[in-house]
Amino acid sequence: MWFDIFVQVLGFIAIGMNLVAVQFNKHFYLVLFASLGSLLFGVQYLFLGAYTGFLLELVGIVRNIVFMQRIKERKPMKTAILLFSLLTFIIGIVSIILTWDASIKAVSHWSTDLTICTIFAVGISIISIVAKILSTFAYGIENPHKIRMLKLPTSVLWILYNFIAFSIAGVVNEIMTITSITIAEIRYKKTVCKKQTALNSDKDI
Repeated sequence: MWFDIFVQVLGFIAIGMNLVAVQFNKHFYLVLFASLGSLLFGVQYLFLGAYTGFLLELVGIVRNIVFMQRIKERKPMKTAILLFSLLTFIIGIVSIILTWDASIKAVSHWSTDLTICTIFAVGISIISIVAKILSTFAYGIENPHKIRMLKLPTSVLWILYNFIAFSIAGVVNEIMTITSITIAEIRYKKTVCKKQTALNSDKDI
């Protein structure tokens, strides 16, 4: 019982990291806190037996570090985005094959029917791969506004993944992330409008 509570608490700490992340308008801090959140969720997925999710979170952390450095040095991102997308796909498929029994066990709380468990296991594996590839394109962009926009469909996919994998904190996290992104975008648009208004006022003088 206490171990189960501990596993879910890890997810809720990760929530805090992700909520803080999307409020930043600097790429470095946004990606830094998102990476800390990914690390904690990766550990939670490991404890839940969702090994594909765990491995992809680790790939995501390495990817974020590489992307931060390349953006800082003003290096082209297209090749890095494509390479990490391909790496994500390969690791995801290999993980599905190697951890198939564990994937079936991770979704066995939904049904004792092997066919249904197989569908769920395949489903969450594919969802995690697609979600991580989408986030690869997101974090390869320096503009925090565009990152947040790409994170929205990613969050929807992770809601499905976490629901099936029975990560309560994961579901709550993505719902709150979507809410936080919405708030951040409202703040962003207000800032843009103020700057535009000030610019127009200067032109009128």
